[in-house]
Amino acid sequence: MRDLASVGTYIQERRRNLSFLAVAVIVAVAVGIAILASYILNLTVSKEAFTTNWFEGFAFGDWVNSFEDFLRSYFRWLTRGISGGIEFSLDKVETLLFWLPWPVVLLAVVLPALKFAGLRLALFCVGAVTFWGVVDMWDSAMKTLALMGVSVFFSVIIGVSLGIIAARSDTIEAIIRPVLDAMQTMPGFVYLIPAILFFGIGGPPAVAATVIYALPPAVRLTNLGIRQVSPEAVEAARSFGSTPLQTLVKVQLPLATPSIMMGINQTVMMALGLVVIAALIGAAGLGYEVWQALRHINVGWSFEGGLAIVFMAVMFDRIGYAMSSQNAETVSQQQEQDFKLLPNRLERFEFARAFERGLSAIYDFFYGISQLVATGIATVVSRIVQVSTKSEATEEIPSFFKRHSFLVTGVAIILILLIVDGLIVSFSEFPSSWRYTLRGPIDSALDWLKVNGAFVAFTTWIRATVFIWLLDPLSSFLEWLPLPVFISSIALIAWAVAGRRVAALSVIGLLFIVSVGLWNVGMDTLTLVLVSVFLCAIIGIPLGILASRNDTFEGLLRPILDAMQTMPAFVYLVPVVMFFGGNVVSGVIATVIYAVPPTIRLTNLGIRQVSPEVIEAARSYGSTSLQTLVKVQMPLALPSIMMGINQAVMMALAMVAIVPLIGAAGLGLEVFRSISLVDTGRGFEAGLSIVFMAVIMDRITQAWSKKRQEALNPAM
Repeated sequence: MRDLASVGTYIQERRRNLSFLAVAVIVAVAVGIAILASYILNLTVSKEAFTTNWFEGFAFGDWVNSFEDFLRSYFRWLTRGISGGIEFSLDKVETLLFWLPWPVVLLAVVLPALKFAGLRLALFCVGAVTFWGVVDMWDSAMKTLALMGVSVFFSVIIGVSLGIIAARSDTIEAIIRPVLDAMQTMPGFVYLIPAILFFGIGGPPAVAATVIYALPPAVRLTNLGIRQVSPEAVEAARSFGSTPLQTLVKVQLPLATPSIMMGINQTVMMALGLVVIAALIGAAGLGYEVWQALRHINVGWSFEGGLAIVFMAVMFDRIGYAMSSQNAETVSQQQEQDFKLLPNRLERFEFARAFERGLSAIYDFFYGISQLVATGIATVVSRIVQVSTKSEATEEIPSFFKRHSFLVTGVAIILILLIVDGLIVSFSEFPSSWRYTLRGPIDSALDWLKVNGAFVAFTTWIRATVFIWLLDPLSSFLEWLPLPVFISSIALIAWAVAGRRVAALSVIGLLFIVSVGLWNVGMDTLTLVLVSVFLCAIIGIPLGILASRNDTFEGLLRPILDAMQTMPAFVYLVPVVMFFGGNVVSGVIATVIYAVPPTIRLTNLGIRQVSPEVIEAARSYGSTSLQTLVKVQMPLALPSIMMGINQAVMMALAMVAIVPLIGAAGLGLEVFRSISLVDTGRGFEAGLSIVFMAVIMDRITQAWSKKRQEALNPAM
């Protein structure tokens, strides 16, 4: 029976492979016939002529500009009021952060990390916050925190409110869903153009653009969290006479808190990403440091600014994730079971257990002190409440303070520090004696590389290979390919892989790019993206395979990938332009560096998730390690690998709006020109063209990955 089942599975898999091959052959034949027909029927007109003849009168950019002029004319009072409110909020938050002594800022970050995530993250936060002062970027970090704090505050208020409304109305959810899709795929740069027009330059437009850009996660996850609340819980609340508002406030929102917190966490990360980019319109902060480093081609400076942003991103991401996924009781239980500092895999070593026992003793000592401090403060607060309210019912105060003894003690220390800073000695400024710069060693190393003959020859070979063998042939092919043939080919591929709806969407999106006169520019972008994704696959898949087969290599690679994924894209531009110059090849290389981590991670994950029983079965039939990898693990991991390629595509399209800074052409360059000319219409045309490209490529690659997964697991 087992043999018959194996034969049946083999036959089914062969049929799926043959059907996929048949679709590929049909598409190839259809494309060939279309190319032949285009020349027979003389359809090789220029793209400009095609646009003029078929889409004359379609002026999307002019419509956008007209609508914008209407808003500016009749709602100037509103934009001025919003700008004034943002300016006031930003000024007050900045003033507060600059006034606070640096140890207070440090404690304000470390205490939540210690409470919700444990000692490891708390120590990381100590290092991250201290790093801002060590590299003399404390003021810039405070400006970034102020921008991000104000942006996140408004994003959360608006996003959670919209999420609640969407959760209570299917019609509203259906209306805002495509809007959120477009907002999340639109390059962040596009939001800067209307922000400049309505709010000028500086902090207010940066906050306004960041709020719009960071809004979707808060809306989506609030809506999702409320909708996932058990209907039985809602029905029970209503059966006890709760009104819809009471049910929302006392049942749905508390149960949806983890999802809402995850949305806020994602909003924080997206806000940090755009706050950095907002340096282009005059916003201060760490992004401005990186932008100035790019303008001066100073790698050491950009590396310091980039690391400061990375530490800030990792810190807030880990704290937000811990707050959204665990409550305090779960954290305390986990801390009791696991090592507090050392990796748990060292538990088998006596020295590790001895170290952790000593650490636990110190931890318990300070915990006991915090309990005493919290008890004392609770007693004082209880007495004050009794005197002021003339009530004896104050039993809840001591229990509350004891449950949150760490935070209570931390707040007490912060108050003491503020009193000492104001009355005795000032320590508002970060100690100058602690400062150290990384710029000198990094710049010296890079200066040596620039004159090293072997390295110069290597970079020259890469530049020539990428341009001569990849960029130029693909660009020439896309320029030669008749426009109707290209559109019909993409539609056929989309139909064969993802169905009629994606095919129709592909046609609409491509025709939009043609209609706004951005076809040739769009092909430059497509060339850059396809070459970058191809190189990501060539580099990322082998590295992912090595990581899956060697735990040590994976352990070394993991922190590098973490840093690469959190490092601002600006940072990659500086060394790339230094070594490769300002051209389209530099754009490809920067894009590959930024987009390759998902390919490595998901290749590693896919191979590691292959069932050990399947691998053992292959080996029992005499397969070598290479045969097992090629014929068993890689085919079974293909859906995960394709998802990595999908993520590389999306990240490459995100870089499209940044690489024009180092000489790359394409739709991103049109966005930059729109910013310099303050032409919102043209910016939205280029931005929507990028959105359509992203959606088409995302839907096709995701559908292909899903089909492969279904082929491997028919039960799905």
